[in-house]
This record gives sequence, C-alpha cells and structure tokens, in this order.
Amino acid sequence: MEIDLYNLLHRNDILVLFTVITFGYLLGKINIKGVELGNVTGVLIVGLVFGAFGFSGVPQIATFGFTIFIFCVGLQAGPSFFSAFASDGARYFALSVLVASSAFSMCLFYAKIFSLEMGFDAGMLAGALTSTPTLIGAQDAVSSGVAQIPPDMFAEDIKKNISVAYSLTYLFGMGGLLFIVRYIPVIFRIDLEAEAKRATRTPAYEKTLNENNLPMIRTYLMVNGKMIGKTIKEIQEATKQYYTVLGIRRDGELIEVSEDTVIEEGDVVSVIASVAQHNYAKTQGIPEVFDKELLNYRICTKEITITNPSCVGKKVWDLRLPARHGCFVIGMLRSSIDLPVGTGTILQKGDRLEVIGEENRIDQVSKTLGSIDGDIEKTDLLTLCLGVALGLLIGTIVVRVGHISLGLGSAGGLLIIGVLIGFFRSIYPTFGSFPRPARNIMMDMGIVLFMSSIGLDAGEKVLDAFTSIGPLLVVCGISITMIPAIVAFIVGRYILKMNAALLLGAITGAMTSTPALNMVTETAKSQIPALGYAGSYAFANVLLTFAGALLILL
Repeated sequence: MEIDLYNLLHRNDILVLFTVITFGYLLGKINIKGVELGNVTGVLIVGLVFGAFGFSGVPQIATFGFTIFIFCVGLQAGPSFFSAFASDGARYFALSVLVASSAFSMCLFYAKIFSLEMGFDAGMLAGALTSTPTLIGAQDAVSSGVAQIPPDMFAEDIKKNISVAYSLTYLFGMGGLLFIVRYIPVIFRIDLEAEAKRATRTPAYEKTLNENNLPMIRTYLMVNGKMIGKTIKEIQEATKQYYTVLGIRRDGELIEVSEDTVIEEGDVVSVIASVAQHNYAKTQGIPEVFDKELLNYRICTKEITITNPSCVGKKVWDLRLPARHGCFVIGMLRSSIDLPVGTGTILQKGDRLEVIGEENRIDQVSKTLGSIDGDIEKTDLLTLCLGVALGLLIGTIVVRVGHISLGLGSAGGLLIIGVLIGFFRSIYPTFGSFPRPARNIMMDMGIVLFMSSIGLDAGEKVLDAFTSIGPLLVVCGISITMIPAIVAFIVGRYILKMNAALLLGAITGAMTSTPALNMVTETAKSQIPALGYAGSYAFANVLLTFAGALLILL
C-alpha cells in the first residue's frame, strides 16, 4: 500500500495542526546549554516550516485557541492582581509599566521613521517581548473590526504582517533577553549569587524549610520538673519552641487538649514538631516512649489556596501554623510560579501554600486560610462558558469619538472578565471552580492551537520578508528587547533600590519570559528571583495585551 503523506496532509487541516503540535513539542524539548526552546517556540518553528511548504492553519481553531488562552490568563491573574500591591507590589507595577511603555514607544518610533506597513510594529512588540498576549491583542484588534484599515490594505494582510514580524523577532527576542539577563550582572559588576543570599537573610525571605524542620510525631513521658504544672502555652513561651500537642494520656485515659491544658507528672504527650524541636526535647532530658494510639496520626501534604481576606497581607509567621495546628508551610505557588517561602513572606489572595502536617489539622487550617485545592475536582463549565460569552460580548462594544473607534476587542473583554471571575472566586471559593490542572490544560491547548496556526499562516511570507524587510525587523526587535530591560534595571537598581536578584526576576516577568527567569535563577543559584517574576508577571500580561491592540489602533 502506498500513502502520499503530502497530499494526505493537504486534505486534512486538523491532521496538519496536530502534526505541527506534535513535532513542535518534540522540538521544544531540545536542550541547548541548559536552555530548552520550550513548547510554544517549538510549535511556532515547526508551523513556520510547514507553512513554507504551502500548508495553512484553520482560522476558526486559531480563534478558539486564543479565546481559551486569554480568558485563562485573566483567571490566573485575577486572584492576585488587585492584592499584588501588598509589600513591593507598587515597584513591580512600576517596572511592568516602564518596560511596556518604553518598548511601545520604540515600536511607534520605528514604525514612523521606517514607514513600516500596518501590523509590523505590533508584531515586533509581541516578538521582542516574547509576549503571546500582545500578539493576541493585536490580531484581535484587526479581526474584531476595531482597527481602521487603510484603503490599500486588507485585514488579512495586516494580520499576516503581525504574524511575520512576531515570527522574525520572537527567537531573537528570547535569545536577546537570555543574553542581557546573563550579562547585566557582569556589566554592572554585581555578584548575583551574593545578592540572592543577601535577600534570603532578610526577614521577608528567610526560608522556613530545611532538613531540620520537617514535622514528625513523637510521644514523651513528662517527668521534667520545669514543665510540670504549667500550661502548654506557658511552656511554649518559656522555651520559645512552638509545636502542637495532638493528644495526652493521663492515668491511662486520653484527655481533651488545648493550649491551656496543664501538664501533670506522668502524662504521655503526643507532639507534632520539627526535627529540630524534637532534638531540643532530647537535650532537656525528656524521655521518649512508645504509645501506639498516640502515634496513630497521619502526616500528609496538601495545597491550600488563600481566599480568606483576614489572611491577605499577613506574614507566614503571623499564621502561627506550627504552634496552633502543628502544620508547616513548605512551598508556595503564585501565578503558577514556584516561590521560596519564608517566615516574613507576605501572603496574597490566590497564593497556594503547600502545607504538611497531621491530616485533620490541615483540614482545620484550610478552613482558616481558604480551601484545599485538591478538593475541587470538577470545572464549573457554566461559569466558564458564561465568562467567555460575556468577554466576547463586551469586546464587540465600540465607542466612536469623531473618526476614531475605541473598543476593548475580544482579547480585552475576555481578559477583563477572566480577571474579575478569578478575583471574585478568591473571595467566594464556591463560585466558578477551576482546578489548576484543568486551567493549565486549557491554557496549554489554547496557546499551541493558536501558535500553530500563526506559524502555518506566516510560514510562506516569512521567507520573502526575511530577504527584504526581515533584517530591519530583527535589528529593531533586538533593540526593543534589550533597551527596555537595561532601562528597567537601572531604574530598579538605582532609583527603586531593589535587590538585583529580585530585580532581574521582575524584569523577566515584565517581559513574560520563563526561560529568562530560569537562567536568572540558575545564575543566582536561588529561587529568590521567582519572587520578582511573580510580582510583575500578572501586571505585564494585562498591560501588554492592551499595548498590542493600541499599536494597531494608532
């Protein structure tokens, strides 16, 4: 049997789409000196190759992909967007605005002095900052009819210009940012590893997790005269050891326990505490005994989402989890970024704390802080579909001021509704449940469906553009990548007085580049830069989405 693969692909657009995604994911796994191309980059490159051979994307699937992706971007940013000004949020917002506005101004300038066709400037901005939301905002401004299209051009021409400029500048944008964050510390003579260590020694970032403070359950026979006749709270205050008593056996019977329970001689006490605290008990001569019933507690790890307003803005230490519940915070996710967590880390709405402790105690903690993320198994498709419909509806609203039409477009509408639903869900956990794994799948599928279509549609024109206007776009794109990053570093370092490790993380967040963040954390040998990335990332996604649309409107 003979199969003509080329004709088979030409007759089946869906087959082409998923073939591009498959090979794109394989290409994205290629590791070059510790840096992976990534799934989005891989899919874009493979799409461009297939597009150069005459294959094309499916507009309806591309639209579906960007709709799901941009709505989920809003959902992800929503819980922390309005509370992100806590602690250093204002500085991260300022950096995000600085990067977006300086890159935006440069794109406008290049478009004017080089008389670039409509769409090239927005594509340059999206590619140079490696920002897919910017690309979506620009494409949507054309598709939705908000943009004023010149008489000698068609909407499809402008969209192809956006895609071509994005494709030509994206790889150089990613490479340029990797280069600049690697060598900024060299240029400014900064020891990034030392800066990260300096940050970890401050109260806000001192890490709580090490080999000595993982929780364990032990039972002790109380014969130490210093502790007899005192309440559990009094013993904790006197010794500065904060732990939780799970149970007490007195005269052979289990009794109820609270922090006001008085310890009597001969009590067998079950304690959940860190390894370091158990070692302290040994130094005090407190004998450990075996009591099967008092040791019969299950230690587990669960992820708790912060939704309780009374916890927002507090430090992790203020929760007093080890003393009150025998639970320990061992990790944190903010905007899907793993963050180092310390006793002084400020909590924001939507933060996900990884908590380890006795199972029933964790359930109690979750009621105080918010909700256990794993308890949510189903996605509220009603809210999802209603949110998307409302976002698309708001995007169709156009206000005319003279000869100028102003509107959010589909991308703007979806983003705003997504942010609002994400925010209200952080206040009312029972509303609009979107488990993180489900949201991640929707985001990943949405972005690769959109990017594969972008590559397929731009592939044929990219080759022609590369030999004509391509070199100019690449040079402009490199400058748009590097200059805002350098300006942001100078302002952040010498005006805002930020720690260099946090600052470089914030710059990569303002440019929405996870590969660049990975390089910074590798150079710093610390996860501290991720705190800066999370601080600016949520702001950047919103700002850059509207920046792409605005370039098309001007």
